[in-house]
Amino acid sequence: MKIDLVYLWVDGSDENWQAKKNAALEKIGKKLPASAARTTRWTNHDELLYSLRSAEKFAPWINHIFIVTDSQAPKWLNLENPKISIVDHKEIIPNEKLPLFNSNAIEMFLWKIPGLSEYFLYANDDMFFGKEVQPDFFFDKHGNPIVIMKERSRNFNKLDDHSQVNHRLFSIKTARTIKFVYKQLGIKYNVTFKHAIEPIRKTCMAENFQVLEKHFMQSTITPFRDVNNLQRIIMPLYDNARKQNTIVLNWRVGKKRIEYDHKRDTFLTRLFHKLLWLTATIFGFVQYDCYDKQWNLIRNIKKYQPTLFAINDFSDKKSSFKQASEFMNNMFPAKSEFEK
Repeated sequence: MKIDLVYLWVDGSDENWQAKKNAALEKIGKKLPASAARTTRWTNHDELLYSLRSAEKFAPWINHIFIVTDSQAPKWLNLENPKISIVDHKEIIPNEKLPLFNSNAIEMFLWKIPGLSEYFLYANDDMFFGKEVQPDFFFDKHGNPIVIMKERSRNFNKLDDHSQVNHRLFSIKTARTIKFVYKQLGIKYNVTFKHAIEPIRKTCMAENFQVLEKHFMQSTITPFRDVNNLQRIIMPLYDNARKQNTIVLNWRVGKKRIEYDHKRDTFLTRLFHKLLWLTATIFGFVQYDCYDKQWNLIRNIKKYQPTLFAINDFSDKKSSFKQASEFMNNMFPAKSEFEK
């Protein structure tokens, strides 16, 4: 089984890209939700460099790497390496929908990447391999993707509140996507995505796109993130609901996978956090979202070495950037074959 790795990447400091983005914003003529407009969404801190180092170190079996960009390429990337390819938006997205600055929209077209294998992993550049992992972590013996999700404790009807769009855009879009699946197929899921490297089958993604193309083109393929966008979560859920190919796990039922997001620094959450990490060393998986730098998450990631982890940059604080950069350089100091 050949398994490729696909990234979305953008350099938000590129002046040409900024001019294109500003022109698109002016054309829209309306204010975006705060979570859709924040500059950190497009900030580049060379996370991709370290993610590629982690892939080379812990998943050397990866067949080929595709980096999807908008007329850009990392300056440090060795473009002569035959194992890596730059894919421009124009190669996979209809011209009338360009330019796009909405990852929700861009990722719907990944199945159109020229030369992409049937089996592939999709990652953002802030996602990393934390220790050695084998293909059967992502696909079962029949080639079915094993997708990690988190069970929601809150009612999705309460989350679908347009007045909260500035603060809860992701939750609202997820709630509406879950409702869409229920309306279409009669199955209601109470889950949401984990921010983790995701296994996908190209043919399944293509089939789902073709079935839902009308809905995608009307509501999801928008220049910037919008409350009416369908989330990519619809792809594995649609497969699962139709009893095709995709296995959906969450931490309540997955025997080898544990995941947890902590939000508050309290004694009980710290205690649970400690027990979780100790348990993770036994079961071999923690998908870890790093939102709150106060938790000293970097120390725990390094100490317990989860199979996968993600460090999200939702802060403008220079101290957070510095801490994350130092950690990544210490964890992955050796240059990969993908660097000049």
